[in-house]
Amino acid sequence: MFSKTFGYALRAATFIAIHGKEEKKVSLQELAQSLEIPHHFLGKIMQDLVRHGIIDSTKGPNGGFFANSRTAQTPLLDILAITDGSLVFTHCALNNKRCNAAHPCILHNDFAVCRDGMLQVMATKTVEILAAEVAGVKAYLVR
Repeated sequence: MFSKTFGYALRAATFIAIHGKEEKKVSLQELAQSLEIPHHFLGKIMQDLVRHGIIDSTKGPNGGFFANSRTAQTPLLDILAITDGSLVFTHCALNNKRCNAAHPCILHNDFAVCRDGMLQVMATKTVEILAAEVAGVKAYLVR
């Protein structure tokens, strides 16, 4: 349902929320190794997160990524919009271009329940909530 890009971005933002402080930044290499994500692909994702103000970064020998005042309160929906857009919540599950409430496809009504539930989760769950679940060992960032 979601792209690898979104999954990587969400895991990276959560890792930064836990480990990235202005006084102890996380390098791209450390992040890629810890999360088992391809280095170059992750670099592009991190640039997008920085560009949209989800996290901060500094360059240089002591540079890296760190959480800012917005990181913890960022809803997952914001990260999804950056990586995938919001099309997952508007497109037909079967990719039927003419599917809508007036002319539903065979899965329209069933998928609408799932889609609306996921939209609610994405809008209300924040990076801070995910970070707390990982810190409390209720969830994991790497398999």
